[in-house]
Amino acid sequence: MLSHSPDNGSPSRLERIRHSLSVRKPRIAKWLLAFVAALGFAAEIIEPLGNALKVLGFLGASFAAFIALILFDAIGDSGPKEISDVYVLTDLDDLNAATRDAFQARHVRIDFSGFSMETLLELLKPHLNRLASRTELTQELTLNLIVTHLNLPQSRSGNLELAPESAGHAARTEYFRDSPENRDRIREEFTIPNWGRLKRLLDDIYEKNPHIAISCEVRESPQVPERKLYILNQEKVFSVPYGMSKNHVTWHGNSVQILDTEGVGRTYGNTGIIRWDRRSTSRSTHEIVEHHIAWHQNLWEKLEYIKPENPIFDDPRWVVPRRPRGMC
Repeated sequence: MLSHSPDNGSPSRLERIRHSLSVRKPRIAKWLLAFVAALGFAAEIIEPLGNALKVLGFLGASFAAFIALILFDAIGDSGPKEISDVYVLTDLDDLNAATRDAFQARHVRIDFSGFSMETLLELLKPHLNRLASRTELTQELTLNLIVTHLNLPQSRSGNLELAPESAGHAARTEYFRDSPENRDRIREEFTIPNWGRLKRLLDDIYEKNPHIAISCEVRESPQVPERKLYILNQEKVFSVPYGMSKNHVTWHGNSVQILDTEGVGRTYGNTGIIRWDRRSTSRSTHEIVEHHIAWHQNLWEKLEYIKPENPIFDDPRWVVPRRPRGMC
């Protein structure tokens, strides 16, 4: 069973207390039942103890406790297990609160893997604006961003075309294939403008708070991601699956049907985002976080030397803006 935290994506102190009690209460009950049952069996073997407990009417209770222990085990093993520090979120508003908390650190680090940085920019913009507007505790900002390379063929987002044999049939089959036009559209409308907007936000931070050390780079991956991945300060991991849908888009006056990538939303069940916490007391949860961090780090390191022949970005690193001549 996953924990829900609809307000801000972070468990409150009361929620943690309730969770701790919910984990310990069944164990305590089981231990008490086991103790009573064991005492009852001991009474059958040790005659003085049995006589004393018979006077107190204990043996009947011990037999009932034994039966209850068997039922407790049967019911406990059949139900879903609580997973510690796994949170189901619905949309970016929930993720925004966790990002706000991450920006309270002295060293803010955001690791990202996704398609075009559209939702990432929406997520970071208010917090970057805040860094530029007033003095914060933050002394260092690191953004390690991985996006999809769009200058090579890919099936998603690609064209959808009706199969010739489907004409006139109720059950229509459509072929998916690469669409250079749609890759151009995504690159020109989203990826490159998003990178430009992000760099301008970082320029503002530098101009107003030059003491903040900023490191930001975007690297292009040959992989078409199945999900967005956000890692906040190497502690919290957020996974957001990409969906798949048909959509009509217009580019340079031409209408094209494409196989599109759906973003954040309650597309699959009641959740849009799953969060794991590295500080979890659950070994499985902790290992899941370590797995995602190691996956991103491995890809990030590989893409330092494995580059596209024709990159999207001529300037994949943010650099300190040049001051006009005559200014100190």
